Amino acid sequence: MTQEKANELALAIVEKVGGKENIASLTHCATRLRFKLVDMDKASKEEAGKIKGVASAIVSGGQFQVIIGNEVNDVFEAIQANTGIQGSALNVVEKDDLKVKSKGMDVVIDLVTSIFTPILPVLIGAGMIRALLMLCTQFGWMQATDGTYIVINEIYNAVYSFLPVYLAYCSAKRFNCNPMIAVAVALTMVSSTVLGGIKGENGLLLLGMKLSAPAQGYGSGIIPIIVTIWFMSYVEKLCTKFIHPVARNILTPLLSLIITVPVMFLVFGPIFSTLQSWLGDGYTALYNFSPIVTGLIMGGLWQVLVVFGLHWGIVPLGTINLSLYGRNTINAITGPSNWSQAGAALGVALKTKNKEIRETAFSAGLTGVFSITEPAIYGVNLKYKTPFYCGVVCATISGAIAAAGNAAALAGGPVGILSFPLFIGEGFAYFCVAMVVSLVGSAVLSYITYNRKNDEL
Repeated sequence: MTQEKANELALAIVEKVGGKENIASLTHCATRLRFKLVDMDKASKEEAGKIKGVASAIVSGGQFQVIIGNEVNDVFEAIQANTGIQGSALNVVEKDDLKVKSKGMDVVIDLVTSIFTPILPVLIGAGMIRALLMLCTQFGWMQATDGTYIVINEIYNAVYSFLPVYLAYCSAKRFNCNPMIAVAVALTMVSSTVLGGIKGENGLLLLGMKLSAPAQGYGSGIIPIIVTIWFMSYVEKLCTKFIHPVARNILTPLLSLIITVPVMFLVFGPIFSTLQSWLGDGYTALYNFSPIVTGLIMGGLWQVLVVFGLHWGIVPLGTINLSLYGRNTINAITGPSNWSQAGAALGVALKTKNKEIRETAFSAGLTGVFSITEPAIYGVNLKYKTPFYCGVVCATISGAIAAAGNAAALAGGPVGILSFPLFIGEGFAYFCVAMVVSLVGSAVLSYITYNRKNDEL
C-alpha cells in the first residue's frame, strides 16, 4: 500500500471512530486495527465498513475493530503518524478503564487478545519451523541428529518451551508493571534447576513447604504466569505507593521479586496448573466420549467464534493439550475451517463477473489458504452471507472427518498449506481429506449459491 493511500485510509478511519480524542488506545493484529474507545457511541460500524480499503468493522471484546487485511500495518503506522498516538497511549486505557463500558466476557476476551496478539508472530514462525523440520525428516532430507536440525529445532523450543517468558512480558505490558521484572519471574518459573529439584528424590522445600509442579514443568504454562504477573502488578503498585522515593528504585524490584516468586510456586502455580489440567482433561473427556460430535460442534462453530473474537478463549486450550499430551486435536478439528472460508471466497471469485469483487475474493481466498481468514470472512463471505454459511457447513463436515480419524497437530502453528507436516502421524490421511473437503466443497457450494445480483451492489 502506498503512503498516500495509507494516509487517506487512516484519516477516514479515525473520523469514523469518533476522532482522535475518542481513541483511548490502538493496536493491531495480523489483519485488523483494534481500538479501545472512550465512547463507543461516537463510532459508526456501518460508516467505517463502507470506507474503501476496509473489509468490515465490528465491535467485539470491548474493542472497535476495523478489518483491513494484510496491509493493516501500513494503516496502523499512518494513524500513529497522523494522530500522534503511540504504544504509550495504552497507559490511558489503564487509567481510564472504568470509563470504557465493557461486559464481563468482553473484558476476558480483551485480556486474552491483548496478551496473545503480540506473540502471535513468533508462535506462527516457530510453528512453521517445526513443520518444515518435520517435512525434512519425513522425506529423509535431514536427520534429527544432524547439527543443522538440532540448531534450527532449538528455535521452536525457545518459543514453546519458554512460553511463560513471552507471556510474562506481554502480561506486564497489559497490567502496567515492569516487564523486565516479569521476565525474571517467568525465567525462574521455567528454571530446569528448580524443576530438577522438585522432581528429585527428596523434593524441594521453599519456606519450609514442599514444592510441586506439573510433570512437564511450567515451560508451556499459560494461566499460571498470567495470574502471577497480575498479582505482581499489585505488589509493585503497593511498593510505589508506600515506599519513599529515595529507596523506591532499590526496594520495589527487590520486594516484587522476593514476594511474587514464592507466591507463584506455592499458590498460583499449583492451583492454576490444576485448573489448566482440568480444562485439558475436560476437552479430552468430551473428545473421548464422541470425537465425531466434538468435531461437528467445534468445526462448525470455529469461524463463527472467530467473527466475534471468542475463539481466543479456546486457543490456549489447544496449547494446554499439546503440553499435556503432545497432541492438539483442536487444531485438527478447527483447522479445516480456515480452508472452508478460503474456498467460499474462491467460489465467489470464480462466479462473479465483477472485476473488483473477483480480485478481492481471489486475494482473500489465497490468504485464507495460508491460514489468515479475516479477509475472506469480512471482505467477502459475510458481506454476501451465503458464502459464509457454505463455509460453515463444510467446516462442520470436515471437523467430524478429522475427529473420526483422531487427527492431531504434534506442534504449534496455524493451519494452512504450509502446516501439513505438523499433522503427520495418526489420522493424517483423515486430516488431508478434511482439508480438501473444506476447500473444494465450500468453493463448489459458494459457486452454486452466489447470487450475481451482488455484482451490481
